[in-house]
Amino acid sequence: MMKHGVTLVFCVLVLLPCRVSVAMLVTFSEKDIADAITQGREQGAHVIEYINRHYRFGDENGLKENGIIRTKWSKLMVFSGLVSDKGMKPTEQQQDMILNRTELQIDVHTIGDKMDFANDYRVHLVQKGVSIEPEKISADDVAYFPKKGGMTSGFPRYHATIRAYFAYDKINPDDKADIILLKDKKRVVFEVNFADYK
Repeated sequence: MMKHGVTLVFCVLVLLPCRVSVAMLVTFSEKDIADAITQGREQGAHVIEYINRHYRFGDENGLKENGIIRTKWSKLMVFSGLVSDKGMKPTEQQQDMILNRTELQIDVHTIGDKMDFANDYRVHLVQKGVSIEPEKISADDVAYFPKKGGMTSGFPRYHATIRAYFAYDKINPDDKADIILLKDKKRVVFEVNFADYK
């Protein structure tokens, strides 16, 4: 706690946009659960926008590859925010469905020029020089519509989300990692620090 306080003071004093590493939670206490539910409720209908902003990595304008780290904490926050908008709160069974997951979900967003273009993409992690394959991976894509409506006349015409699930017992949730997106000769590397994502 003292270390985090000193870091925050340093950030303020030097006026730099730094971020306190909070460490990714894998096992939750009752207080952790209550805090995540409360923060989700406070965000309400804006919770998805909040999570997408704070748990993202890669390109920010959506024209290049980027992604989102979907931790247990972020999923519980999202669910809490969405149901609180209807005057409800997550039941214990709903909480367990999120907290008992044994895999970290990482979404990678990419763009292409035809349907199903993302089916051949692969995603894996590298930590401390060790390559970690996902337990499962899936991809879905949608046609891209500009904000003013109508189809695009050129590239990119389709956006895809590739969802990769990595076993918590095969990764270090407190350390840095490279998220690597591969297809044929294409290779995109995202450098992330899991400790930045609660």
